[in-house]
Amino acid sequence: MDIKQLEETFKEVSKTLGWSVDKRIALAVTTFYLTQDSGFRKKEHEEASEAIKKNEGWASPLRYYMFHIASAFLALQGDPENGLKKLNAKQLELNEAGFRKSPYTYLAALLMEDTGEADRAKELYDQMKQHHKFLTSNEDVPYAVLLGRREGAAEERAATMNAYYRELREHGFSIGNDLQWLSQLMTFNSPVYDPEMVGRVLATREFLQNEKIKIRPPQYPILGLLAAAKASGRTLAQIVEHTRELENSKLFKWYKDVAFSTAVQFGMKDIIETREVSDITFSTSLEMLMQAQQAAMMASINAAVISSSANNGSN
Repeated sequence: MDIKQLEETFKEVSKTLGWSVDKRIALAVTTFYLTQDSGFRKKEHEEASEAIKKNEGWASPLRYYMFHIASAFLALQGDPENGLKKLNAKQLELNEAGFRKSPYTYLAALLMEDTGEADRAKELYDQMKQHHKFLTSNEDVPYAVLLGRREGAAEERAATMNAYYRELREHGFSIGNDLQWLSQLMTFNSPVYDPEMVGRVLATREFLQNEKIKIRPPQYPILGLLAAAKASGRTLAQIVEHTRELENSKLFKWYKDVAFSTAVQFGMKDIIETREVSDITFSTSLEMLMQAQQAAMMASINAAVISSSANNGSN
């Protein structure tokens, strides 16, 4: 991870996005481009942004919650006008499958590859809801899409998610959405319950906590990401080192809570580049998983910014 490159790219991204855009969003966009090996594509990003402004109404989540997230994704695809049409078609497919239109269906649409994925996602989502009726909500749709295309029966995968959720509760994890997302990611490699997966999550948490990295509920899904990627001790040590570097940099002075998740993104990039994962198919899947986590992180930051703005406005 090159701190200087990160800082220079952040300046360019911030200038392009404008002074009114929260720096946390600019940080997420910066990390997205750098971990995709593209560097910031200013021209393409601006073209994608203009395509969204021209074609989407003010009520569209793409103009509000998802604007810079969608712009970054479309910029990497090329031909943003056509990419936007495909994105809306996929979002509509999710609606027709039974998902209510929301920012999360657009986020899920960004992750969809083929037609038919919406129905598989809805099947898994409904099975998840059988186990966690009140926890399962729109926020779970992106992971339902991501995991719905994996091999295995939806019923078994949902049951395994529930088993992981219950077991991790016994190991001190706080119940709630964050633990549910962790349990979902733990089924990425297989819908079959695997005690070794639990062991990897617990070992990863212990390693990070011993290194004084605080693992709060918002960081739970990251544990699932690292466990699914089978991150080695060397990779975890690098992530800790990068987290410290970011925390001590001027760029993250006021955003230390983002430093760890950013370091993890670069750590995932290193796993793929150094071919720690020998299976090419699995490596490709990890790229998809990393992209999903980046999008989720950007959406989370966006939601936090919007909530903060609303609270400030009410004071």
